[in-house]
Order: sequence, then structure tokens, then C-alpha cells
Amino acid sequence: MKTLVINATPATSPQSVSDQILAKLREMLPAESEFVDLYKMPDLPALDEQGLALIYKQQIGETLSFDEQKIAEKRTALLQQFKAYKRIVIVYPMFNYNIPAKLKDYLDNVLVPRETFRYSEDGKLTGLLNDGREVIFIQTSGSIFSGNSEFAELEFAYFYLDAMFKKLGFEKRHLVRAEGTAVCDKKIVIEKAITEIKWGLECAFKPVKNDKPLMCD
Repeated sequence: MKTLVINATPATSPQSVSDQILAKLREMLPAESEFVDLYKMPDLPALDEQGLALIYKQQIGETLSFDEQKIAEKRTALLQQFKAYKRIVIVYPMFNYNIPAKLKDYLDNVLVPRETFRYSEDGKLTGLLNDGREVIFIQTSGSIFSGNSEFAELEFAYFYLDAMFKKLGFEKRHLVRAEGTAVCDKKIVIEKAITEIKWGLECAFKPVKNDKPLMCD
């Protein structure tokens, strides 16, 4: 299946966990899959003062400035690209127990009312991407968050992403943890993550029993 891979990892070294996982993804996924590197996208629109003013002007039909039009075009391109793929893979590190700011900026461009979700008259939210779409979250972290870890209650990153994609209509959502990179053998962490990614891709996202923490030898 044609796949959109969103890399929300800052530039690191070829030896990094994320880079090695991304290299394996390029081998496993179809050639027509697309890779997007958020940290190499200087024009990624954000919901800052300019971004919010642009949205307001669009809502009231006011003419956009040249700079605002370029931002609007970028937002539209990101949204249409996102909607064009039925399988999404997101590779991201956990920063202070949450997703990186660049990933939040990206999501703000694709979580768009009447495009990827809508509100009913009684205020209920309905996802518009409910046509059998799939998403894999590949989460890297220095600490261990699975099982009975003391950090488990701080795993806001995955809970946020899973909730957002569920609301968009993605029925198949799969988490792969590349966890414990600061306390375990990185080679073992990477091998475990790649095994789960391959299993998820080949088994149509059959749930992986990863509720037990990785044991470090």
C-alpha cells in the first residue's frame, strides 16, 4: 500500500535510532511511498499570530497578502497530500513526554474542519477519513514507558496522537515503541522495533502485545 512517512525527528547522525528505522522503512515500503522530513521544511505553517490571522481572513473572505497566500498554498498542499494516502507512518521522538513542536505544527495543518473531520449540529465530532485508513506511530524514547514503568503515566505523546487519529476516522492504529535507548542496548531496541513494524505492515496492523517493558541484559 502506498504510504506517507512523516519524520518528526531533528537532524541527527546516521547511527541514531530514528535514522536507522527510517532506512529500514525505505527498504520495506513500496517505491511510490513518500517521505516528509518536518525539520527540513522551513516553510511549515504554524498556528502563530500570522497563521491565525490568515485563517480568520479566509473565513470572512478578505484578500490575502502575498506572504499569506504562500502560507495558504502550503497549508493546502500539506492537507491534500495527507488526505491522498490511506496509510500514514509517523516517526517521532518523545520530548518531555510529548510530541515535538514540529509535529504539532504539522497536525495543525491537517486537522481541518470540513476536510478531515466535521462537527454535527449537536456538537459531536465525526471523522471524515473513515474509509479504512491505517496509521503506525513509531515512538522513540530514552526511557521505558510500557508495562508498569514509573513513567507510564507520562506517556502523553501516544495518547494524544491515537486520540486525534481515532477522531479523524482511522480505525487501524498501531504503536511501535523504540524505547529505552538511554538505558538499553540500542541494537536490541532497533531490532525489536523493526520486527514490530514489519509485522504491523504485513499483518494489516494486527495488534502487537507490547505491554511488557523491554528487558535490558
